[in-house]
Amino acid sequence: MTLNRLWLTANAEYEGFPIYFRRPDVKVAEFATLQSRYPRLLTVTHVLKHVKENGLPRSDYNASLESFDESLTSPFCDEVNGVIALIETFAGKRTYYIYIDPLFDADAFVRQAQDRFPGECLSYSVDEDRAWRLFRGYAADFNFS
Repeated sequence: MTLNRLWLTANAEYEGFPIYFRRPDVKVAEFATLQSRYPRLLTVTHVLKHVKENGLPRSDYNASLESFDESLTSPFCDEVNGVIALIETFAGKRTYYIYIDPLFDADAFVRQAQDRFPGECLSYSVDEDRAWRLFRGYAADFNFS
């Protein structure tokens, strides 16, 4: 079952460079319920191959990443294994912040993406974040509701 959450976008400037955000419309009021289900934070960082001087991806390259992006986001649309907190594009990187179920195999998930898209450079980490500190910080800093 897909929840079909609305995707919100925003941009700002940080350290003199543009920063772009994309995130599902998860209300701050939902955090308490969701954070107990998804206590681990999977951070996947994609080093973009073709960027402009301002660190954002070239338009043609960005358009070519649609299936790559979908491979990282679509497994979480039903919010069974996790929920996407935020996708950030800044300084030549696109970072996917995903809160995941304790049993979700992040290693296999990222390995599958790397195997499917061997030309893209990925790194990842999994950390405990039961209080959703990362997302709450972004919510406060960038006025998410």
